[in-house]
Amino acid sequence: MADYRTAVNQRRVVTLDDGTQLTLNTNSAVNIAYDGERRSIELLAGEIFIATGKDAARRPFFVATPHGSLQALGTRFTVRLHDDYASAGVLEGAVAVLASDGAQRLVLHPGEGAHFDSNSHHRQALAPYGGAWLNGMLVARDMRLADFLAELSRYSKHPLACAPAIASLRVSGSYPLADVNAIVDAISASLRLQRNTVTRFWGHQVVRIELAAH
Repeated sequence: MADYRTAVNQRRVVTLDDGTQLTLNTNSAVNIAYDGERRSIELLAGEIFIATGKDAARRPFFVATPHGSLQALGTRFTVRLHDDYASAGVLEGAVAVLASDGAQRLVLHPGEGAHFDSNSHHRQALAPYGGAWLNGMLVARDMRLADFLAELSRYSKHPLACAPAIASLRVSGSYPLADVNAIVDAISASLRLQRNTVTRFWGHQVVRIELAAH
C-alpha cells in the first residue's frame, strides 16, 4: 500500500510537488508525507536517490527509516535499507543523521556516507561507483564473489548463491543490470565456473554457481 514502489529490477523516477526528484531502485517502496510544516519521505523497503527541490515555503526535508532519520540540507543523496541498519551516501550538499529526539548525530558532506541504526552510527567514505544503479549498472572492484552475488540478487527474480569453496574469488567489471542471467553467465565463464538452477520445496528456485566439472 506504499505511495510509490518498484518491482524486482525495476527503477522509477518520480517528481514530487516541490520539484524534488525521487528515484526508486529495485524492489523499493516509499510513502510521501508533505504538510505545511515539513516534507517527509518514509523509506519502507529498498533504496532511493533524492535530489531535493527548492521549496518556496522553505519547509525542512526529512527521510525516515526503521533504523533512524535523516535531514537533507539542500542536497543529492542515496538512502538504503539493510537487514539490521540503514545507510546513506551524499553526492552534493549535506545530510544530517538524526537521533530519535531529532538532535544531530553527525553531518555528512559530499563523498561521505554512513551506516546507522537506532543505537549507533559509523561514518565512511562513499564508494565512487555506489550510485551506478542510477545508470542501470552494477560496478565491482575486486569484490568477493559471494558479496557480488548477494548484491546482484537484489535485481534477480531468483536468489543467487555460490559454493563456499569459491566464495572468496574476486570479481571486477561493469555489468548492465538489464539482463541478470547474462551477468551470471559472464562471471561463470570468466572464472571458469558453472551455474546450476536448484529447485527446492514449493518450486522455489536458487541459481548456484559452482566449480566446473572437469
